[in-house]
Amino acid sequence: MSSHKAISVSLIDKAIIDNINRGDERAFAALYNSYFTYLCTCAAGYIFDADVAKEIVNDVFVHIWNKHGGLEFPIHSYLLRCVQNGCLNYIRSLRSRERVLDEFREDLLLFQEEYCRSGETPLQVLEVEDIKKQVHAAIRTLPEKCRIIFEKYLYKNLSPQEIADECGLSVNTVRVQIKNAFDKLKNHLGPAVFILFLSFIEQ
Repeated sequence: MSSHKAISVSLIDKAIIDNINRGDERAFAALYNSYFTYLCTCAAGYIFDADVAKEIVNDVFVHIWNKHGGLEFPIHSYLLRCVQNGCLNYIRSLRSRERVLDEFREDLLLFQEEYCRSGETPLQVLEVEDIKKQVHAAIRTLPEKCRIIFEKYLYKNLSPQEIADECGLSVNTVRVQIKNAFDKLKNHLGPAVFILFLSFIEQ
């Protein structure tokens, strides 16, 4: 299932699903080719890793083929739910296997998980450049001290302790400022844009 040619998802009708249920490999290939890119984009919108997104989507199609005989039309919502579940499992695995995960990134993964469970899809919310502009504009609205600390945390990937040492502040002060920044950005950007903002941290 490594090669695919995008086909419109609108071409998937009940006859194709019925044929998959009868074990028709050509019908299954039509479903795969129609949905692969779309589902990968959905998955990448949740987890911000294109390679992992492809693995998740391929696992979904393996599951679909193994389940053939019990598929129902329309299948669109079912495919999205399978992808969301795959992304949820991946996010939860990140939380369990990360050896060093500060409380802010833990909160972000929890927020990411919550958004994934919400059933919303992050496709076409905004163009990437528009998202970047909104993120940078939102960060500029932070109070100066909060903004400086948050930019060090976000862009330089410094830990709260490293920022405290560099700025001559207590680590508790730094933690409070980072938390305030995240809270303000969530309110300023809204859930859909904020979840896409997380991609700037993951990259």
